[in-house]
Amino acid sequence: MRRAHNFLIGSVAVMLLWAIPSLAVAASTMRDVFVNPIMDQGADPWVVRYDGYYYMTMTTGDNVTIWRSSTLTDMASGEQTVAYNPSTTDFSDIWAPELHHFGLRWYIYVAMDHHSDNKTHRMYVLESANNDPLSTYHLVGEIHDPSNQWAIDGTVLTLHDKLYFIWSGWASVRDQMQRLYIAPMKSPTQIDGARHLLSSPYFSWEKSIAPINEGPEVLQHAGKTFVIYSANASWTNNYCLGMLTFKGGNPLVQSNWIKSPKPVFSSTAFVKGPGHASFTTSENGSQWWIVYHAARYAGSGWDRTIRTQPFMWSKHGIPEFGSPIPLTQSLPLPSGEKQTRITYYPIKQNKVSSTFVVFVSHAGLYGMYVRYENASGTTTMQNLYVNGIPTLPLTFPNLGVQGNVSNLFTTVSLKAGKNILRFMEGPLAAKVLFSQIVEK
Repeated sequence: MRRAHNFLIGSVAVMLLWAIPSLAVAASTMRDVFVNPIMDQGADPWVVRYDGYYYMTMTTGDNVTIWRSSTLTDMASGEQTVAYNPSTTDFSDIWAPELHHFGLRWYIYVAMDHHSDNKTHRMYVLESANNDPLSTYHLVGEIHDPSNQWAIDGTVLTLHDKLYFIWSGWASVRDQMQRLYIAPMKSPTQIDGARHLLSSPYFSWEKSIAPINEGPEVLQHAGKTFVIYSANASWTNNYCLGMLTFKGGNPLVQSNWIKSPKPVFSSTAFVKGPGHASFTTSENGSQWWIVYHAARYAGSGWDRTIRTQPFMWSKHGIPEFGSPIPLTQSLPLPSGEKQTRITYYPIKQNKVSSTFVVFVSHAGLYGMYVRYENASGTTTMQNLYVNGIPTLPLTFPNLGVQGNVSNLFTTVSLKAGKNILRFMEGPLAAKVLFSQIVEK
């Protein structure tokens, strides 16, 4: 279970500017690398690549929003569309939407409840008006098997030209252990028959805090089918990813799936609670990437950020995710993605402010990422002055301990040529280390 997002602030370490118009003059470049997170708040990321763009949706809590970006690492600065807003209904707690393409339509599968009553959570499906992922969507209705029990985190498996719905659910109101279920589908909007048990929490790493299997995601490669799922309590450092491997036969039969005895992606000394992942490829299709959420810091609960990193396949065709990479470590850009980040360093830095000189070739609205550090233990607010004019205060999440970093996204209006950006600082404020401008 997931859930809403909290926003806080503190010691700024890095500022990154994603340029929407074209840019000019630079101080230096950090070639062919990027730093996580790609979104400074969020959970349950779902990413799909289609027709030259990446489309992402995730848990916002109160609507279904889709982001579109030509690059995976610049998702936060991409175009945003609210695909579904239940403002005129009693739906709430909108969790883990996923965007799937069947035929000439797109379908969004999403968990919602009524009046914030968790026991009413069910899966619903939305259908697009046309073949555009950002077209309007209408609510088709609830999608459930005959038992119609509590359900979240629905996804679709396509196998041998047949569709199957997989989700996390309760056996009954009395038995609320979260298990994974699978059922055949008649169409992208209808389940056709009874549900079948796919996985129950069994190993200690699946249930040491709470017995939970959720967030199932299908991963297929070279004729093999896997279900990567989230296990244990999502609000703790024990959250992790497990894996089911399909060995053939009828996918509705539990014994035809082999559960890995150890988690395939789990906490390290530097990254806590990685979970609810989705999978995509690099721009040129030569690499596989996992997109996942992890705790902002150890013990941060449901305060999480969205990250991405590459993974490999073994010689036997098994995914090898490795370990979640610390936010302090830069990564090579996805293969085929062009480096557009131009790095600026502060021209003046003291206990009061950090000042940057930024040059752009055209006036306009620019996306800005701020790399920050905040060990204050609380939300802090900082004013940003652009060419001497105060903008809206920036709010930076607490990052727990000294040395933790993250990237905050906002937008600023810049004039052509030279711009002075000044971040106000203080005992609990951010310290800016450098900035990056990204030309698009």
